[in-house]
Amino acid sequence: MRILMRLALIFFLALFLIPRAFAGDNDKSNDKKDQPKNSDAAATAPAATDDAAPTTKPAPAAKPATPAKPAPAPQRASTGDDSESVPKWLPMPALDGNPGLFTLETGDLLPAGAVDLSIGVNKFSRMPGSITVLQTVPSFGLGFNRWISVFFQMNAAEHIHVDQPTQLSLSDTTLFNGQYRNTIYRSILPGTGIAPAYVEDYPFASHNGGGVGELDLGFKIGLLSEKRGKPFSLSIRNDFFIPTQSGLSDLLKDEVQYGRFNYGIGVEASKTILHNSMVITFNWSYRFRPDESFATIDLLNLPGPPIAPTPIAPAVLKLADEMGVGAGMLVFPNKRFQIITEYTGLIYVGRGIQNTTFGGRDPVDTTTGVRLYPVRRVALDIGYRYSMSLLNHQDRNGFIVKLAGAYWPEKLREPDVLSASCSADKSAVVEGSNAGVQTTATATDAWGHPLMYTWTANGGKITNGSSPYARWDSEGVAPGTYTLSLRVDDGAGKTASCSAPVRVDPKPKPPAPTMSCPAERSSVMAGERVQVTANVDDRSGTALKYSWQANGGQLVNASESSPTVQFDTSGLAPGTYTVTGRVENGAGGAADCSTSVTVQQPPAPPTASKISECSFPLGSARVDNVCKRVLDDAAVRLQSDPKAKVVLVGFADPKEPSASKLADRRANESKKYLGGKQGVEAARIDVRSSSGIAGAGKENRRVEVVWVPDGATY
Repeated sequence: MRILMRLALIFFLALFLIPRAFAGDNDKSNDKKDQPKNSDAAATAPAATDDAAPTTKPAPAAKPATPAKPAPAPQRASTGDDSESVPKWLPMPALDGNPGLFTLETGDLLPAGAVDLSIGVNKFSRMPGSITVLQTVPSFGLGFNRWISVFFQMNAAEHIHVDQPTQLSLSDTTLFNGQYRNTIYRSILPGTGIAPAYVEDYPFASHNGGGVGELDLGFKIGLLSEKRGKPFSLSIRNDFFIPTQSGLSDLLKDEVQYGRFNYGIGVEASKTILHNSMVITFNWSYRFRPDESFATIDLLNLPGPPIAPTPIAPAVLKLADEMGVGAGMLVFPNKRFQIITEYTGLIYVGRGIQNTTFGGRDPVDTTTGVRLYPVRRVALDIGYRYSMSLLNHQDRNGFIVKLAGAYWPEKLREPDVLSASCSADKSAVVEGSNAGVQTTATATDAWGHPLMYTWTANGGKITNGSSPYARWDSEGVAPGTYTLSLRVDDGAGKTASCSAPVRVDPKPKPPAPTMSCPAERSSVMAGERVQVTANVDDRSGTALKYSWQANGGQLVNASESSPTVQFDTSGLAPGTYTVTGRVENGAGGAADCSTSVTVQQPPAPPTASKISECSFPLGSARVDNVCKRVLDDAAVRLQSDPKAKVVLVGFADPKEPSASKLADRRANESKKYLGGKQGVEAARIDVRSSSGIAGAGKENRRVEVVWVPDGATY
């Protein structure tokens, strides 16, 4: 208890005294830097007065000067490297004194001249024996320069509680078991050659007890740092483990250390993600543990009740090396309240003394908790620790409580200024071209913070809007002027904005369409129809609308969507008529055309006419050769005009016997000749009879051949 009180007193004294010492040094250096500036200013003032003296004209009375706005208050920055600004809430150390979480470290180093102090209590579980370890760990870290920092850790007080001593070879429950080979351990069971049981990182644990642990003195080399613009932070750690006790009796009594100097190396990597809202870290370490040999040993008396000493030949302690792995995250690293989660594992590598572990061998723990800042330089860590792999342990619960403070030397420097400018590779695009505009942002932050970009536009679409180089797409955008705006955020409370205008010009109108509308015939008879077709050359690619007019007649089948129309000339007088067409496209273009159609008077309808006749003797109906030649001529004419007909009209003199019957016979005999001898279709021959005229004599004895063209009647 006294040790804890002394350590706490030293911690708080160092926390308040060391920063004042560094602050004093910084103030002195700042005073020295300011002296030349003040002397230069004083020397310049008289010169200005001398230059103004030769002025011949008196200067007009000056107006009262407007009070100048006060300059922004200077900000504080790291003295070691101006690119590393001092966070509002200083990063706190892990248990070992380096910046980190609970037990895991980040890849960052302390800046030059920075110090941190911590004191923590750590409870965790180990097997076999179901032991729990309670550590009190003060630590100290110092930034040597931007590449190296040193640290010191001490297990000032460690207590071991053993729940199952029967599982440990050094407990008094195994006093009468034989020694296992040439080791310091007794067999866990009576007999020869039975393997012992021991805790590999606490090899002397056997009963409830404890004492002062070993010292860890080391240094850390920074290879990469996010604060210097690298993608992540990376460092190499070197540990020198120094025992505080080495005698076997003391080691068996206190149980909390190995008793031999050894060396370890580690690698830490970390990265800030999600817009500075989370830090993730990965740790790897390896601790080399050399073999230990004891010249004489009395296994029967240590520990346990006094028994007659039994000298035994030198015994060895051969332990496996330790490889540590871990991953963790720190949420809200720039806030007063932070959340910490980490997973750690300890893997025993190599062949140590054969061990009976009574369950899992390699411990894997998870720790989750919070970090609270009462002030910006002091934080309290509280975490719950749980053993995930030691399933047979009777108490797998643990905790970490740590009070830490840090001091980073600071100096005044100019305020953080964030500026941004925007440009576009095109000032104008054409409507409908779907052309893209490439925008470029140039932003600078005086303190070198990582910048976040956000592009917006009052129309169109922005792609890759979180980069300095964005693209604006004009697809579907109406003509007008659009503003491409940028907001730059440095993640530390500073923002800047700029914009670039882009004009969208209206799409140029296509050339007007051309149109012609020829008629299928230029001359028709009255009453006929003629088709007029529009031939249009249009490059707008839009729908066309037609309209038609005529100065006479009627337009049939005229519609807005049809390029053809029929001109009906029914009822028109002979003459020339004009059909006019018009086409309009969707782009506002139009064209006209016209065509002329001549309407002619139709010819007179055909009429029947007598073309020849045959004469017959008195009282006879026989077709003689003369009549046959007449009928042959009629047959030839019928063959040349397939649509024409003939009418055969038979006559008889009233004085001839049976005059009417004789007239019929004469016409039928003529038809018979045309149909039989000449092959004229009967349907094309019409037979009629008529009475003769009294007193006409020979003229009454005949057959008239009447030609009836197509369309005529008789």
